[in-house]
Amino acid sequence: MATRELQNINNSGELTNHQLGSVASGDKLLTSDEIAASYTTIATTTALDVRVTANEGDITTNTAGIATNTADIVTLEATSLDHENRITVLEASHELLLVASSTASSQQPGTTDTPIQVEFGVAQTTTDISISAAGAITFNTAGKYIIAPFFQYGRSGSTGTSILLNRYLRNGTQEGGSLAAKIDSADTLVPWSSSIQFTAVVNDILTIEVMRDSSGNDSGGLFAFSPTLPGWNQAPCAGIQIYKAT
Repeated sequence: MATRELQNINNSGELTNHQLGSVASGDKLLTSDEIAASYTTIATTTALDVRVTANEGDITTNTAGIATNTADIVTLEATSLDHENRITVLEASHELLLVASSTASSQQPGTTDTPIQVEFGVAQTTTDISISAAGAITFNTAGKYIIAPFFQYGRSGSTGTSILLNRYLRNGTQEGGSLAAKIDSADTLVPWSSSIQFTAVVNDILTIEVMRDSSGNDSGGLFAFSPTLPGWNQAPCAGIQIYKAT
């Protein structure tokens, strides 16, 4: 074996049971192909380790994203419940007591500076309130009420500008400011609605008046309108809804 060159026997199986340099007996010297293959395996293993680490990072990020989305869902659910609770509170806070509307084709003052009391149809009575055929609302029970009238201001066949006003009266005395509307067309119909809180004691009487102001044309008032299409209800000249706090 001494006459052979080491390169000819390098990594052949003949040195398996001998010692060469620092290689112990029983160890096998690897061929260059085997060494190259082991490097490839190590490199592949390293690459896989890097991928696993990257994937673990992605999983951690995704887990954090899922946690954030879950928190967002919980927040949205809480907001939705909050809105539902508000709606429930609003629905439960007031009870509708009465709905009334005039059947007249119009309600018009006879001349300027002469108010008329607005009527809302036939008389009605409930435990808490009653309304007369003349439109006077009497409170049978003390409490807080919401008064929601709606009118249709208009005029027909006149010139100039008409100034129409309305006001609320408690037991004959005005409360709050007057509300004004100007009409400058010969054929006009303008819807108007309002809602006020009214704290009543027993036997308080609430009325609403409409007037033509003398600074404008002596024309105009409240007018109804009947739709042409069958199945549509009339648009009354005046109507009202009354609610009571519960």
